[in-house]
Amino acid sequence: MILRNSSARARRTVRRAGLLLPATALIVGALLGASAFAAERCSRELQRNPCAEANPVCPAVAGPVGPSAGSWPVFQGNAQHTGASPFRGPVCDRRIWSRKLPGSLFAAPALAPGLPGEPETLFVPVGKAPLCALNPADGSVLWCGSDQQGRLADRSSPAIGNGGLGYVGTRDNDLWAIDLPPFGSADATVAWRQKVCTDGDITAPPVIGNDGLVYMTSDSLGAGTVMAMCPGNVSQLKWCINPLGGGIRNASPALSPAGDELYLLFGGAGLAALDAQTGAERWRIQLEPKRSVGRIPNHAPVVNPETGRIYVGLWRGIWAVDPPASPGGQPTATLLFDTGQGERIHTPPAIDVKRRSIVVGVTDPLSSTLYSLDFAGNVEWQRSDLGAGDFRSNNPPVLDVRGRIYLAFGRSLIALQKDGTTLWHSEFSGPFDSSPILGDGRVYAGTNEGTVYAIGDCPP
Repeated sequence: MILRNSSARARRTVRRAGLLLPATALIVGALLGASAFAAERCSRELQRNPCAEANPVCPAVAGPVGPSAGSWPVFQGNAQHTGASPFRGPVCDRRIWSRKLPGSLFAAPALAPGLPGEPETLFVPVGKAPLCALNPADGSVLWCGSDQQGRLADRSSPAIGNGGLGYVGTRDNDLWAIDLPPFGSADATVAWRQKVCTDGDITAPPVIGNDGLVYMTSDSLGAGTVMAMCPGNVSQLKWCINPLGGGIRNASPALSPAGDELYLLFGGAGLAALDAQTGAERWRIQLEPKRSVGRIPNHAPVVNPETGRIYVGLWRGIWAVDPPASPGGQPTATLLFDTGQGERIHTPPAIDVKRRSIVVGVTDPLSSTLYSLDFAGNVEWQRSDLGAGDFRSNNPPVLDVRGRIYLAFGRSLIALQKDGTTLWHSEFSGPFDSSPILGDGRVYAGTNEGTVYAIGDCPP
């Protein structure tokens, strides 16, 4: 079912007809349209059971499926959330452009072609748009908003793929599928919106499998809801779990290297593995005592794409979880790095498979430290002198192909060499609440008051 906002259609009809209606009439019409739209999408049956519409057979879709073949199409660059780019990052802090957008920015953008074969576009989740498209060459706005109104995009980074769709979660309990227009067009429309009718903001970034399935999660009254959406311009729920057994906020699900298992952090400290095609639970493990899922921490699992080992940063430290060697077996968990009593991890680590290192930010009430660990959990180096800032927000580190580390920290963007020495450190007027992303020779990042920056194009 394709969901359309009747009030948005009415506004477009008025504009096209060249008519001007009184403001009160437009407001009343919008309120009535919004009320009818909400009632249509959340029947009593869906309020009792948000999984009632699940259908395991996806319709056939034309065109490519899977994540876009771009520089940074999903949260932390890929479905395993390694935070590692195949490109070189900038070796200087040259500011190429900046662009102020309408609204707040609390999640990292995506960088990918909107449609196959087109130039890359910078997709920014901002305010109530909930998505803006910028030309990464010069920062010009291609479009900002769509034919529907919603609530804040919050901490859901967008996922780009399935031949021309952009997926982003909002605080109206919706995952949006936006039909991306051709590069340079200014007419983005909403293909569909999937609502979790038991309440629960969609603050976790969605992820796209190679087969086109889109995985979304919700806190859902602290119980946790997981949904797998079919690819295509028609909304169809393939499978759904409610309740999972604990809330999910901000922590994006991750896929195994083969794409057959979906990993989820729920209830603040539990890790579950689901069959990516059916949603059937394969195993679960409690890493730390269950706790309330706050709005800020992002404890997304990170998967080693070569070994399948799962890394989870939690309050006690970095956990390494090895999936069972055979079906029906149990996973094994090791506390790889113990942060002690005062320090806490609120963001996922980044992993450099080639150099066998883990980079993670840790915060205590008075200071923050960036650690580099080897795969055995030994500290290679640490930095506690990065300035005023913390790792309490949605700001994990990211890595370039040479092992350089890029951070959004407080009001600063910071680049470090792989040995932890400073490459450059640049101050900005607004604070960063989300991580940067990497393109070829560039870093892109946005402050929480909605200004996006492009840094790089450095001399050789």
